[in-house]
Amino acid sequence: MTKRTEIGLEIEAGLREAIAHRRGEIALPTRLVDPMPAARVKAIRKAVAKSPKEFEQKFGIPARTMEGWEQGRRQPDPASRTLLKVIEREPEAVRRALADV
Repeated sequence: MTKRTEIGLEIEAGLREAIAHRRGEIALPTRLVDPMPAARVKAIRKAVAKSPKEFEQKFGIPARTMEGWEQGRRQPDPASRTLLKVIEREPEAVRRALADV
């Protein structure tokens, strides 16, 4: 196998770049994503629902998942954090968007 594909070359270039970054030879753009504290998750939920079950009915996030986040057993993934932030700021917009689902 002597022919190298374009995607293979791109993968190699990416790996070389990652190694150079790890060695401190180059700087790559980074973005730190702060975890959402359990207390904030609970505050968001309490602002729009009495219980995790009611929150599930309104927004579709399972009650058990909310309970895990609120108790700090797990952290919401980036997409879930984004949804929680939107619910925090514009809960009615999310409910309207989900009304057709």
